[in-house]
Amino acid sequence: MLWNLSLRHGGRLALVLTFLAATPSGASAATDAEIEAARLKGMEYLKSQQLNDGSWEFASYKTGITALATLSLIENGMPVTDPIIDKGYRFVKRQSSEVKNTYEVALSVLLLARVGDRLDRSTIRMLGARLLAGQNKGGGWGYTCPAVDASVLSNLKKLERTDGLGDNSCTQFGVLGLWVASRYGIPIETAMAEVANRFIDGQNTDGGWSYAPSSKEKAEPTKDSMTCAGLFSLTVARATRIRQQQKETSGTATERGGEKATLLSDPAYSKGFTKVGDFAKNLGPGTPRYVMWSMERLGVLLGLEKLGETDWFARGADGLIKTQNADGSWGGGKELVSDTAFSILFLRKANLGSDISRLLEGEPEKQFAVISGGNSQRYDTLTESIKAAKAGDQIRIDGNGPFKVGHEMLDKDLTLSAGVGYDPILEFQVGLNPDGVRYRPDKDADGRHMFKVTAGTITMEGLRLQMDPPVSSTPLPWKAVWVTGGTLRLLNCAISEGNRRGMAGISVSGPATVYARNCFFIGGRTAAEIIGAKEAQDVTFDNCLAYSNLFTSLQNDPTSKLPADIGLHVIHCSIQTPEAFSAAGLTGKLAIESVETLYKCDALGLSLLPTLTSKEGRTWKGEGNIYNLANWIGSAGKKVAAVTDFKTFQKFWGEGETNGGKTIIAWVNPRKNGGFAHNLNPQDWDIAEKSELALSQSRAGIQSPTVGAGDGFFRYREDFRYNQWKRGINSPQQAAAP
Repeated sequence: MLWNLSLRHGGRLALVLTFLAATPSGASAATDAEIEAARLKGMEYLKSQQLNDGSWEFASYKTGITALATLSLIENGMPVTDPIIDKGYRFVKRQSSEVKNTYEVALSVLLLARVGDRLDRSTIRMLGARLLAGQNKGGGWGYTCPAVDASVLSNLKKLERTDGLGDNSCTQFGVLGLWVASRYGIPIETAMAEVANRFIDGQNTDGGWSYAPSSKEKAEPTKDSMTCAGLFSLTVARATRIRQQQKETSGTATERGGEKATLLSDPAYSKGFTKVGDFAKNLGPGTPRYVMWSMERLGVLLGLEKLGETDWFARGADGLIKTQNADGSWGGGKELVSDTAFSILFLRKANLGSDISRLLEGEPEKQFAVISGGNSQRYDTLTESIKAAKAGDQIRIDGNGPFKVGHEMLDKDLTLSAGVGYDPILEFQVGLNPDGVRYRPDKDADGRHMFKVTAGTITMEGLRLQMDPPVSSTPLPWKAVWVTGGTLRLLNCAISEGNRRGMAGISVSGPATVYARNCFFIGGRTAAEIIGAKEAQDVTFDNCLAYSNLFTSLQNDPTSKLPADIGLHVIHCSIQTPEAFSAAGLTGKLAIESVETLYKCDALGLSLLPTLTSKEGRTWKGEGNIYNLANWIGSAGKKVAAVTDFKTFQKFWGEGETNGGKTIIAWVNPRKNGGFAHNLNPQDWDIAEKSELALSQSRAGIQSPTVGAGDGFFRYREDFRYNQWKRGINSPQQAAAP
């Protein structure tokens, strides 16, 4: 069996350990352009080899190779919604109940977790239970795991472990799969302690590890890939212990670099690391792809550009560029798919293990870093970092918080983003005015917001803005983000209110452009409000979810009373609100474009029109929208009697609405209007699998795995579309582009 044979010669599939970094770095004999071209060509080869049932071919390991190929394409930026990814994922999912081979069980866990469908949680726990049951008395794994289900997790003491030691290739897969499964509640502390003992006791005298542990009767030769496997497994064991200690001490943060430095100075680890440095000197065109990936795994996991004295990425990338086949593949024979998957993962430097890296690094004492021209300076608070930042700088938040925020003024080009592996929560508090006196929100308009954007281009990425305003004697117009000028770009942010004081997630009251992508709006009086200004205002929602009392409020400035000029674009969104649009009394121009959006509302807009008999100043352009409504449109709260269904809605707007329809929208986890809370899961708004809408194969609605902060941002950050976002996407045309 070729796969088995290759594992015995160094652990070929051991490289599925995708704990790699985010983007390639330069210093390589191969240029960045050559590396990118080789990576993309390798992706095209993999895509061309997928079979009709969604699988890839590798004798006796069809599920494993399919999981590996699919995972490598995701890590190289293909969206999880891409048809090729979806077919591979569904193939693995169909086989998951039958898999018992250690490699395939672990790879299945990796893929299911990476796709991130909430409905796969029980399957991942079942596979995790199999890995726990498969660990032998020697702390390792062999080729097969018992076909148990998740019920064994209720009493782990009943698990009967087999005799023997297994091998280090299977063991590193068991370690990898269990670490990922532990994110789903699989208890791995005891298992990882036994893994650590195994590798400490089984280390060869030269510092390395072999495929099978040496015995008194036979000394097994040290292998490059198995030495990497030993160090990787010890790293996961250390990360498991750190995580458990943090739970026991209520998450006390450690200084940056402390745990990693401790790990590297450990005698057994240090000796093994020296051996890997010796192996790295020989990286080149003749190095097996699985060995390259093994070394890369360590380099990125530990954040090291060099292993020993060797720039591992420069040497490895140069070797891969020189050995790529004309069709984009690497290797030959039956190993073309696996070698190509390993190669593009090496060239991409993707990272599934940011949580391990973060545990090793520890949260820094000062968690706000201003990145300016390649240099960084850390600050204690967001306010300090904003004051210190210059135009064009990035403020990276390396911590989860919660951090108190109130009344931050943003008036120059600036990016505020979550650090890799972090999910920062920003909580509203009433703060101090410029004179150092606490604001009185009932009298001070500037005391009612978290952020105010007045100029420049402000980008926010991966942030949770939680606004629970204090009690006031009269209702106040609270705003999470207030935009009076400039451009606001929101990516994978969650803006929420839980206490029903009535905030607006975004409030636009000046000449401004707003672009929100992959965002989640929860609660408040409205997800967004647009108060017409003299100049044009343009607001776009792209792949956003709104669960609020109103989606968008549109009105004139009550002081100037100037006519509005508003462009509103709603693209691939899911809207659950009592009413979608309210434009009561609005004068001027309002142009709404809606593309493949789901509206589950009592009404689309009973105050959308200027009068019941006129649509003057209003235009509607719709394509592929799905409506689940009791009422359609009207004026001043009264509905237009002639608009009672989708056909009459189409007729009302002339050619303005095409290829949509009205049908029941059934969510996976139905929620009544008003059930607002900060930590809701966007995947609750997936379409129920057996609903009429799902069976119609409509493309309308959100792509939930990439919506919101936390996991949603992590997935999108690894998506090729994130690079497009960083280059600047601010128009509806760009948003709608494939």
